Amino acid sequence: MEEENSKGLVRVLGLKEAISMTIGTVVGVGLFTCGSSQIGLVGPWIIVFTTLALLISIWPCLLYGEMAAALPFAGGTYVYARMGINRVWANLAGWHYIVSVVAISAGETLAFANYFTILLEQFGIDISWIDPRVIAVMLVALFLVLNWHGIEQSGRLQTGFMFFFWGCSILWFLYMIPQIHVEYFGGFAMNSLPPFSEMMYIFGLVWWCYTGFETCVSMGAEVKFPQYTLPRALKLSIFLIFAVNALFQWFLVGLVPVEFYGVLSTADAPYAEGLKAVGLVGPPIILLCIGIAFGGDLSTINPGIAAPARYIYTMAEDHALPYFLGRIHTKYRTPHIAILLVGFINFVLIVTNSIEYIASISLISLAICYMIGCLAYLGLKKKRPMMHRPYRAPWGKLGCYFTIIAYIFMLLFADKTALLTSGIVTILCLLFYVFFTKRIKEGHIVFDDRGVTEPDALEKLALDKEYAVWKCATVIVTLVALGVYIIPMFYF
Repeated sequence: MEEENSKGLVRVLGLKEAISMTIGTVVGVGLFTCGSSQIGLVGPWIIVFTTLALLISIWPCLLYGEMAAALPFAGGTYVYARMGINRVWANLAGWHYIVSVVAISAGETLAFANYFTILLEQFGIDISWIDPRVIAVMLVALFLVLNWHGIEQSGRLQTGFMFFFWGCSILWFLYMIPQIHVEYFGGFAMNSLPPFSEMMYIFGLVWWCYTGFETCVSMGAEVKFPQYTLPRALKLSIFLIFAVNALFQWFLVGLVPVEFYGVLSTADAPYAEGLKAVGLVGPPIILLCIGIAFGGDLSTINPGIAAPARYIYTMAEDHALPYFLGRIHTKYRTPHIAILLVGFINFVLIVTNSIEYIASISLISLAICYMIGCLAYLGLKKKRPMMHRPYRAPWGKLGCYFTIIAYIFMLLFADKTALLTSGIVTILCLLFYVFFTKRIKEGHIVFDDRGVTEPDALEKLALDKEYAVWKCATVIVTLVALGVYIIPMFYF
């Protein structure tokens, strides 16, 4: 076993792969299912919910950037909590992260099945007789094979999925602009909004469209020059996620009048169902479904398997899980047993066939994980004040308190059944810790620092140049996403 694991994971991911992995995890099932269906309940006010969700996500992103740059290893929050607090909190963070991100992946496969079915309908092919869970299981099996065969190949595919999605999105935006009705943005009065408690529940589902923003840190042991790449990827990704969410929501509001909001609020595929409701069938739906299914959905499923597998691998190395789960494939250098376990959990969640239930479980577990991450940040400041921190988050301690309070308040209004499920996960985790983890001697987390060196002058120049290009593009699309919401103000 020692010989098998001696080579460890390999650092092959750059900035574009880190961004693609992160955005891919986030932009998918949330935006194209539960997130955008909330337009049916709040109408044009969706941009307020989306912006508020961004504001409570920026600070934790920066906090994770600081921790990731200082501790660029596999396992993300588990490692931070392990070093900053203790094994109990680390186990809680690890379990909740695994459940949450696997839930995102499972929900994404069901979303793919829905959009793929609607896509084929446009060509006169009816596969509605096939249970969407069958399609979802087949898709998970495909990505298990891809992830088994190496992170470099998976990273390249991820970048391809994301650029394909962005390309299809731009084409769809340009194609649909003539169909936009600016007057639809002024047709939803403040007194039409749901009660406050329901709005907070809606806000939680909109915030779910941002969860997973720290995906790249879970693969810190496979990122090149992580002390630069990880903080930069996190800072850029959160604003790119906002831009994609805001732009797609703007189009849905501008295309669908208020009389069809009932369709949106209950739809599993709100974009496709919204277009069908207003008679925009054929090319609009075909282009949309191709982009969502083969770009957005696939780009989420891929890291939805890769990221939690790295948590399982790290936890196994620390003897928090059975040690065999930390095995590394001798040829492909992937945690192949952990990948198989992630696949099994996917299959279990897919059986529920409920995207909204899966969404609620996911958002609760990730909120818990992020709060533990904030506690870990405070713990690291106290326990390891002299630790080298290549990047420092502004007002980090204040950011931790703000994030914890904001997330607790949000969870007070979450789905009660999902809260119960998360409570059960927490109890199971604690029981597992007492009867298994606590009785086993602490393991050794593989702090693989190969490649964590300062780049030479040419490498640093290349890193800075790539970052400058991405930063410029991020600023532009963020301003565009904000700007399009100003247009209706001039109309009225």
